[in-house]
Amino acid sequence: MVSTEAPLERAGGSIRRPRATGRPHLPQALAIAAPAARPHLAALAGTGALALLGAGATLILPWPLALAVDHAIGRRQSTGLLAWMNDLSPETVLVLAGVALVLITTLSGLLAFGSTALGERSAEGIGARLRQTMFEHTMDLSLRWHDRMPHGELLSRMTSDITRMLDAVIAVATILLPETVILVVVLVVLTAFDPRLALIGLAVVPLLALLAERQRRRVRAAQQDAREEAGNLFAATGDLLRNVRAVQAFGRSEKARKLFGRSNERVRKAEVRAAIVSARWSPIAEIVLALGSGLVLIIGGGYVLHGSLSTGDLLVVLAYLGELYSPVRSLTRLSSILAKAGASARRVQEVLSASDAVVDAPRARPVPERIQEVRFDGVGFSYEQGHPVLRDFDLCLSAGETVCLLGPSGAGKSTILHLLLRLYDVDAGAVRLDGLDVRDCERHSLRQRIAFVPQDPWLFDASVAENIAFGALEATRDEVEEAGRLALVDEFVHDLPQGYDTPLGEDGVRLSGGQRRRVALARAAVSQAPIVLLDEPTASLDPVSSATVVQAIRTATLRRTVLIVTHDENLAAIADRVVHLSKLDDVTDHAKKGGEQNAAYQATDLVR
Repeated sequence: MVSTEAPLERAGGSIRRPRATGRPHLPQALAIAAPAARPHLAALAGTGALALLGAGATLILPWPLALAVDHAIGRRQSTGLLAWMNDLSPETVLVLAGVALVLITTLSGLLAFGSTALGERSAEGIGARLRQTMFEHTMDLSLRWHDRMPHGELLSRMTSDITRMLDAVIAVATILLPETVILVVVLVVLTAFDPRLALIGLAVVPLLALLAERQRRRVRAAQQDAREEAGNLFAATGDLLRNVRAVQAFGRSEKARKLFGRSNERVRKAEVRAAIVSARWSPIAEIVLALGSGLVLIIGGGYVLHGSLSTGDLLVVLAYLGELYSPVRSLTRLSSILAKAGASARRVQEVLSASDAVVDAPRARPVPERIQEVRFDGVGFSYEQGHPVLRDFDLCLSAGETVCLLGPSGAGKSTILHLLLRLYDVDAGAVRLDGLDVRDCERHSLRQRIAFVPQDPWLFDASVAENIAFGALEATRDEVEEAGRLALVDEFVHDLPQGYDTPLGEDGVRLSGGQRRRVALARAAVSQAPIVLLDEPTASLDPVSSATVVQAIRTATLRRTVLIVTHDENLAAIADRVVHLSKLDDVTDHAKKGGEQNAAYQATDLVR
């Protein structure tokens, strides 16, 4: 299946992708977040409502000041709804103005707290669902896709890029709606209060909007570079930490530090460039807005001197002009937030839209519990177009038979196991179970019928029992311990501090190589799968450990169909048949039962 994702290109060890072009990415960011946001729509609406009420409280803040200046200090007579204040002393009016200022500020602070708390809770819920969606999607993508995507890079997209997107979602709820309302209300009030001063104050807005659009494009480009470099750092760090034992064993700690340092320095430079681009906007915006305020102060002050405007009214105009410029600042800052989110949204969308997945056919069928025959029929496969690993490969296994694949590295032995598991789909031919093409089988059902022991046994940071139980979803403790007995885990597990409940550490670091292999074999034994695949189960083991693992294989795979990939002639000795794959146009099949030699299998095996 062909992926629709943007191509990934390697350049100097880093991942480079085509730069995004076109309009702002707000619709894309919202579209990606929308499914995860649906359960939180009520909370998001509450966030916006609280922010809107807070904006309303902010709008009435200038009036206590005007009341104090005009009616307490200036002794101006009140009219209309405030006529009752004419009977109050100036001191009382000042107290009332001060109390009102404190109450309004307190209310504004409480509303801001409620809006922030509710918004952040919603954001965390949306983020958790987005990460879950991404993780589940990547679990369905084929190994071809995972081969191209470094795990550290993927982690960067699932964490920091989603965080950037959440910033945009919350900003829309807490900034876009309330600040737009403030902008409209202040415009109406200023126009009603003094149209001339309102027009003067607004004269700088078109210039600000033009500069903001230019800034948005620059921020998006700088942020895209920074996110890509951060992804590369995640990938490099994960690789080095995962292989820290090899780094130390080869005495390459200094080289590892240099590799990390170079990637870290690229991230630093990219983040500094992005920060400078963002910071450059602040003084520009403030200078442009200050021009408007300065003009209003000069012209409005002239009105006060000529008696056509009171001092309190001028203070209200200037305060509202500040409130007008505040949403303008916020909306231009929102543009920067959305530009950052746009860069991250594209990276998240690349993962979510990837379609390079091994999927069930429309009428996929479950695999029978008992399988009488496994057949590779004219199989061809390549990891990269034009570089085949297998071509016209034929092989047949009968129920209960143990077949060993021998051959040099690069001959496609492990690939054969992966194709049977349908971790990849064949390019030509078919893999069949009792005549049923595995591409017509339900993937879950197929993999329930196969137990796989990879060359790297990938144990989890969990107990011995939990690692074994991973092979069967509903394994009981008795079944786990019986599988441990069959795989000879019993020979060492009781020497561990907590027996089967002993935590193994990351990748099973508390066990030796041979012990890890036996735990992996026990995982296969507990599954009760009729087919067992073993990929180099004795590789890198000393003779004693190897012999123990071979014995464990004998007991753990009894009466099952077994396909073994190995270079170990001693392990091959337990097989019913040995199939030798070479880089020439021949595959030799030796039937050990009776010692006769069967007809050769035809295949062309090239170096991967």
